[in-house]
Amino acid sequence: MQAAKSLTGDPRWVRRVQRLVEEAAILDEDVERAVFTAFAAIPRIGFAEGCTEQQALDDIDLPLSHGEWLTRPSIQIRMMALLGLRRRMRVLELGFGSGYLCAVMAAGGAQVFGLEHNTSVAQASRKQLDTLGLHGIVVRRGEGRKGWEDIAPFDAIVVSYAVASEADLPLSQLSEGGTLVAPIEWDGVVRLASWTRSADAMKRVVFEPVEFR
Repeated sequence: MQAAKSLTGDPRWVRRVQRLVEEAAILDEDVERAVFTAFAAIPRIGFAEGCTEQQALDDIDLPLSHGEWLTRPSIQIRMMALLGLRRRMRVLELGFGSGYLCAVMAAGGAQVFGLEHNTSVAQASRKQLDTLGLHGIVVRRGEGRKGWEDIAPFDAIVVSYAVASEADLPLSQLSEGGTLVAPIEWDGVVRLASWTRSADAMKRVVFEPVEFR
């Protein structure tokens, strides 16, 4: 993989992302390139108030205000790989929290929409996104399980919090061929899973367990 340009010019973050993407073993080279480029462009520093530069570089969850968390990059990279991140896709993030993953997807060329139920968190995230000067991100306050019906369908939906059941997912808002990725409680264990719409049917695949706050 070629090194990507970082918006903050931090080569340490680019090297960290390169290693994490390699460890993710993404089979599709185009998706691997897109995921690497997007994450390398957006360091985590500045998205979690009070964290140190080293903490932002490490593959750890970072605490946000109001008890929310910024998920570790290895899990986010895995989710973007399952989603098949690509340019010009319409993607909805449910529970965008700090806004970090919205920024990453926008850096990857996606048209991004985000919902966050906490008003204070949503407002703070909007300000942080504005400082990056990224275009193609629209966020608002709203309940994730309801999705964003007014502007559906979406090519992809990513859920950035663990859900208890499929009933909590707006699967009907996927376009034909669209994929939703979420951590879901499955047999008492939180696992990553994907749902793909095809010919009015929904294909579900359940993957590995994840630690998801």
